[in-house]
Order: sequence, then C-alpha cells, then structure tokens
Amino acid sequence: MTTVRENIVAQLKSMLSGISVANGYNNDIATVERWQQRGNSLNNTPLIVIVPGEEIKTPDPNPFYTCHLPIALDVWICHDEADLSQSTDQIINSILGDIERCIMTDPSLAGYALDAIFKSNTQFQGAPGQPYAGIVIILEVLYQHRLMDSTLAV
Repeated sequence: MTTVRENIVAQLKSMLSGISVANGYNNDIATVERWQQRGNSLNNTPLIVIVPGEEIKTPDPNPFYTCHLPIALDVWICHDEADLSQSTDQIINSILGDIERCIMTDPSLAGYALDAIFKSNTQFQGAPGQPYAGIVIILEVLYQHRLMDSTLAV
C-alpha cells in the first residue's frame, strides 16, 4: 500500500506534467522529475524538480495526524542569450503563472490533500554567462492520515 504522502507527490508530478500549450497553458514543461540524490539532469528544460521538505505532523484530531508538508518546486529554464524577445524574468513569471494555475485547478491533489497553499517563491540564476536560471516555489500541502496507518487518508 502507498502512503498518502507518496500519493500526494505522485499526483503533483502527474498534474505538473500536463502543463503544455496544447492543454491551454502559456508554456510547455519539458520534464517533471522527482528529486534524485545523484542529481537531476538539465538536458530538457523547462524542468521542474519536486523536492519534499521538512514535514510537521501533529497527532490531532484523534485518531488522525494532521501533516504540513512543504514541497519545493525547483523550476529550471535555459534562456538563450540570442533570444531577445523576452527577458529571463518574463519567462520565469509566465511559467510560475502556469504552475499556480495548474495546482489551483485541484488543490486537493485528487483528494489526497486538504489543501495546497503557495507560500513563497524565489528566483535564482546560474553563474554569469550561463544560460540557466529559474525559480524555487514553496508549496505547503496540508493533509491528514490515520494515526496507525499512513496509507489511509481522511
């Protein structure tokens, strides 16, 4: 049996993988990956890497745990210096809008979560002269599971 936490992360990956112009968004996300200890490849961008953070669990209301799971969405783009049609931050802002829109279409993440809340975002850049830049989006997922069985959602 799969834990509620795993179902949440898998559902996020599935939802974000659907961001494409063909599906009515402004951008095509090339790759959505789960975090890998060995590192994630930047070969296909825009890339979203899903990185769960430090989860806080409260044993309340009995017989459930209430869980606050922060998830970082590390979004990487490769902005070619020859492309002067948009600034780097315009591209990042457009992708951020698509991600927010995608998740807000179902903040319950297929019923596994009580809510998904965007907490913050911070743009980043690679070394000067490198084409990579992006944004780290912090999403907090609120969910519950049974005290004695983390595979059973409330």
